Amino acid sequence: MPQLTYLKPQAPAEIVLEIKKSRFIAAAIPISHESEAKAFLQKWRESDPGANHHCSAFISQHPSDHRGFGYSDDGEPSGTAGRPMYNVLHGANIGGICVVVTRYFGGIKLGTGGLVRAYSASVKELLPELTLAEVKPKAVLSFSYPYSLSSNIEKVLHSANATLIESHYGSDVMQEISIDVDQVEPLKALLIESCHGQLTIHQDES
Repeated sequence: MPQLTYLKPQAPAEIVLEIKKSRFIAAAIPISHESEAKAFLQKWRESDPGANHHCSAFISQHPSDHRGFGYSDDGEPSGTAGRPMYNVLHGANIGGICVVVTRYFGGIKLGTGGLVRAYSASVKELLPELTLAEVKPKAVLSFSYPYSLSSNIEKVLHSANATLIESHYGSDVMQEISIDVDQVEPLKALLIESCHGQLTIHQDES
């Protein structure tokens, strides 16, 4: 079962290391969307056009999410750079990140195995320089209830540290809230109990 929480960098970081006379510059930034990764990589390449390779990997959300990730070998032999970099990030349970490793060839060929180790090491050496924060994925819950139960609902939501997104007032009160994914089921049980079965859950986007 994948971990619900993951780690996300809070600020950019950069290191430089030398492996068999090749110079590697590894840099990372926090991101929330794939478009931010693409913009960063484009700007990075344009700022240093003389480098031999700008290999990259990014994970825009949760590391176990099969959407919003990517990697590039940027001219290195297939599978020797981008994927190993991605594997390091995924293995460290880090998301919301884009990493680029720039290589200046030093005259000594590393071979495919050596390249995999070098690009993996570049990201591994970068990780301790990151300021990481734990992220808890959120779920959105939508429900309605009679006005007479407003006080009960307010107490339950407050105790659960739920965030109110919006409220609509018609024949009943309809609300949409955000809450940690692992708290969805306990909260639903509390809401139903406090409303004596008079609460209707319309949407559960966990």
